Amino acid sequence: MAVSQAAMTESPQSVVLEMSERMQALAAAGDWHEVENLAARLRGAVLNVPEAERRSILMAVQRATEKVAAEVAHARGDAAGKLSALRRGQVATKAYESR
Repeated sequence: MAVSQAAMTESPQSVVLEMSERMQALAAAGDWHEVENLAARLRGAVLNVPEAERRSILMAVQRATEKVAAEVAHARGDAAGKLSALRRGQVATKAYESR
């Protein structure tokens, strides 16, 4: 019960920052489905931040999103490299079989 009470007393700003950190950790782990789910919830959480404090929170979210985007680009490059290697292997296999 203490955990839920602590969550209830957290400020909207801290919730957004924690979600941003969690999104970065999920991206680093390659859990893209959860990153997508959390990103959708994060947009709603930002709206709970008072307008007077929203600018600084949005800047922090933007930095986190940029880091996640860098992880996406890296993962995409890795996937493209692996697909390319698979295609080369398939071509080599077909060439060997046609001999």
